[in-house]
Amino acid sequence: MTRRVPVIARPAVPALAVLAVPALISPALAQGGAPVPAPPPTTTELTLSATGTVHAPPDRLTATLFAEATAPAVSTAQERVNALIRQATDAAGAAGGLVIVTDSYSVQHDDAPRSQQWTARQSIRLTGGDGAKLLDLVGRLQARGLALSGLDWSLSPDRRTALIQQAEAEALKAVRQRAASAAATLGLTVGTIRSVTLEDRGMPRPMPMMMMAARAALPPTAPPEEQDVTAAATATVLLRP
Repeated sequence: MTRRVPVIARPAVPALAVLAVPALISPALAQGGAPVPAPPPTTTELTLSATGTVHAPPDRLTATLFAEATAPAVSTAQERVNALIRQATDAAGAAGGLVIVTDSYSVQHDDAPRSQQWTARQSIRLTGGDGAKLLDLVGRLQARGLALSGLDWSLSPDRRTALIQQAEAEALKAVRQRAASAAATLGLTVGTIRSVTLEDRGMPRPMPMMMMAARAALPPTAPPEEQDVTAAATATVLLRP
């Protein structure tokens, strides 16, 4: 005779309760238990950018000159060029306050038929903050036989750093004004600033100046023109009711 054993049914654990366990874990602990700050639900995040520009005259002038000589013997051409560059270096050193750089030395042979001429050439760059003194020196060097190939005004590193800081301040003011305007339009107020990024918009290019003809007896003229220095600011702010 077969005896039936009664089976007692046990209530199943609701699957929803099991699946909900991970959902009870705070999102702030999702990354290895480290709290992750989150903006309050009553705030609105706003990201915006602005630029600031300042104008200033350059404070550094660079004059580029070159010495050139042609002779049947290459050594003779080189000696003449070396003598001119030496005179320029000595004169610049005596003037004081100048950065002297010699470069671009070249020697070429004239390939024309029956030509026995060699041409030597070397450049020298003189940079200083006193434009009038440098231009006077350039005129004297031209009278000695050097040729002028370029005059460029630029900003010295210290001056550029100071101007960048001013441009950044202008950019930050513009960002603050934009944030206040946007908040007012939305019927909100500016709360805290979450992040700010500043960016320099590049080095102002040297300003080439009009110059007099090479080997002129009078000093050249090179009036400085104002240069622009621009910086950009990007900020993320929290707006609140």
